[in-house]
Amino acid sequence: MNFYKQAAQILDRLGKKEGSIKGLTLGNAEVTDKKRMYAVICETLKHNTTLSLVLQESKLLTLEKKLTRSLALLLLHDLLLQSRGIQASDAWPMKQAVMRHKARLKAEFVKAKIKVGAKKDGLIEGEEEILMPRYVRVNLLMMTPQQVIDAFIVDNWTFLPAPPLPLAPPPPNTFHRDEHLDFMLVFPPKSDLHLHPLYVSGVLILQDKASCFPAAILAPPKNAYVIDGCAAPGNKTSQLAMGMGNGGKIIACDLDLRRLNILKRLTTKAGCTNITALNTSFLTLDTTTPDHSKVSHILLDPSCSGSGIVNRMDHLVDAYAEEQEQATILETTTTGGAAERTAAEEKKKERLKSLGEFQIECVSKAMTFPNVRRISYSTCSIYAEENEHVVTTLLRNNWPQWKLSPRSRVLPTWHRRGYPADVGDIPGLVSTDEDRAKVADCLVRAIPGGPDGDLMNGFFVACFERVGKNDNPGLSPLWKGPVVGSAKRTHEEMSADDITTTTTTTTAAVSTSASKKKKKKKKKKASAAASNNGLKTEANAANTPDGTEEGGAEDEDETSDNE
Repeated sequence: MNFYKQAAQILDRLGKKEGSIKGLTLGNAEVTDKKRMYAVICETLKHNTTLSLVLQESKLLTLEKKLTRSLALLLLHDLLLQSRGIQASDAWPMKQAVMRHKARLKAEFVKAKIKVGAKKDGLIEGEEEILMPRYVRVNLLMMTPQQVIDAFIVDNWTFLPAPPLPLAPPPPNTFHRDEHLDFMLVFPPKSDLHLHPLYVSGVLILQDKASCFPAAILAPPKNAYVIDGCAAPGNKTSQLAMGMGNGGKIIACDLDLRRLNILKRLTTKAGCTNITALNTSFLTLDTTTPDHSKVSHILLDPSCSGSGIVNRMDHLVDAYAEEQEQATILETTTTGGAAERTAAEEKKKERLKSLGEFQIECVSKAMTFPNVRRISYSTCSIYAEENEHVVTTLLRNNWPQWKLSPRSRVLPTWHRRGYPADVGDIPGLVSTDEDRAKVADCLVRAIPGGPDGDLMNGFFVACFERVGKNDNPGLSPLWKGPVVGSAKRTHEEMSADDITTTTTTTTAAVSTSASKKKKKKKKKKASAAASNNGLKTEANAANTPDGTEEGGAEDEDETSDNE
């Protein structure tokens, strides 16, 4: 089959969300030149906004009826952005259809770049590549961070004692430990570790920093029963297993069998032994079965818009699919598209509303499990409709039986919190700006990219906890503790938001709290209590409601955790 025709078919399938880029190119047995196919698909999607404008203004599809939209975009990409031009025979009618308008297309390309504010090569702000660090999670089931650090030093990498100031990716051939998550190492952008022996053996897991927040916040104790409700492809699931030291039980649900099989493969590679994978919808689980009635912690990362994703191809696919829908509307009307553009914008709003309703349904379902005490809810979205608005609705429907975990239990030293202006009124709980600020202070946000962002994907996390008989269901005071920027943390700050060991037991965490009481009564026992607990402090016990302890075509870092 002609290369461009096959590429056009792949674009069409991506537009219908019938697969992933890697699955339809690198993992497609019918594609012979896999690397070239993968490259041209990715680059066409990256330049889609500018190329689509050229297509619209030149009226190429009207002038050349035999050209399809996908094929035209691919041919335009190679004509306008590749020095070698369209790599096909001059006798091919589709190439001739484009080349007849070469001068006009190049002129429209220049105008399109100016119109959309392109910075270079037709890429507009937001489309151009954002160089973010390569985040690597150390699998504590296999090695400690220090052992991994020592291994990379032997490999002639330079270890930095602290992150660069101001916030930036580490320089070439250097790496450092993350300042918020002690099990995470940070490498320069585009560091290719896929062939490194520690990656191949499952010691290193390529996972965005923000994607590690939900499991770190949920922090189930070692012997807990846990559900990962939207689990595939499994990065968060394996992180839960790591934090629990392979103790207890994790029930991982996903309706997509292909993605669930990826989860099984990745969690097996990571040495996880406490995971039961179910090919089912979380919404259909029976909450009364023996296992489900024991569940105390639930992690939910349901489908979302993916609007916070940067440097990930799945976000480009979402944007392409949405633009394809809008283009179809405009190209089948004769009015110029003003009303149709309004309709397309309304459709986008409806999609966000639909996603928000689904997300609310997922968390509401989680709250019906009889013994669940703690629920983490996360999205990789920047939109309030999927974040603060969802939290507001859930609190309206479930407070005072459920409340937000206070900031002291939700990555307390992370600087970026929720947006108070997007928190709605909640009868009896939230009515003033101060109340909204208190709610927002319990939430975690990450701004995508840089330099004004957090050098990671955009993310949002909220943690709900069941209100016990002796608990205060009201709002916690605004956080007054330390906030880590680029400064080195104290031991107390480090232990507040990180799951740094899998060998600590519930007894150890409880004894930490007990030692504080003993210090007040008998000072001479203080040193003994401190030596028993090491770096563990009250902040660890505060990470859970009951005072217990903290816890192959697609690679981990390339597979969405949010579908």
